[in-house]
Amino acid sequence: MLRVLTWCAKCLFLYLLVAMLAIKFAWIVVLPVWAIATRMHWTTVNRFVFLLSYFLPIFTATGFLLGFVPFGRLRKAVLELAPGLARFVEPDRIPAIYVAWLPVSIAFLVRFFTWQSRNASVLGGKDTAGRAARFFGTLNSQTPALFDNRWAQDRFLFTGPMLFLMACAVAVLLRHALFGRPSAPSELPESESLD
Repeated sequence: MLRVLTWCAKCLFLYLLVAMLAIKFAWIVVLPVWAIATRMHWTTVNRFVFLLSYFLPIFTATGFLLGFVPFGRLRKAVLELAPGLARFVEPDRIPAIYVAWLPVSIAFLVRFFTWQSRNASVLGGKDTAGRAARFFGTLNSQTPALFDNRWAQDRFLFTGPMLFLMACAVAVLLRHALFGRPSAPSELPESESLD
């Protein structure tokens, strides 16, 4: 039971870490791309408009690239530095990154399907054409009916982290398929065992 709770805590920690990065440090990801785009004359918009328009694809690509970094080797480094921590750093049967996108995706889907435009008709219900544009579109595709005080929260707290974690999980799965999954380290000899 403790391993299940630890694994769920890892998934929640990954989501919270990505959500904090999305909200507080979006410039770290978007600013270099904006600088390159303006230098190459691909865009003439200012940084803020570029951030609001292209944050989702840039953040998704960043998640995909980070998925190729073998962070699992940190476990091996921790065990080499402190062998006594072996019982606390147990390998998971399913790495947490594979399903860390699931809780935020469920939250996103609830928000996506319960969102209603301010200009929605009483007869039309919740079927608005701007739903996909609100959550996935660029700033140019937004209309005044799509903006409210939760627009940035929806994009930076739900949509961005969901896409980041999905792309990261796909990259990790691809890395494991191409290069093989890291093998579990050999057990400590019985003379060095702490039990």
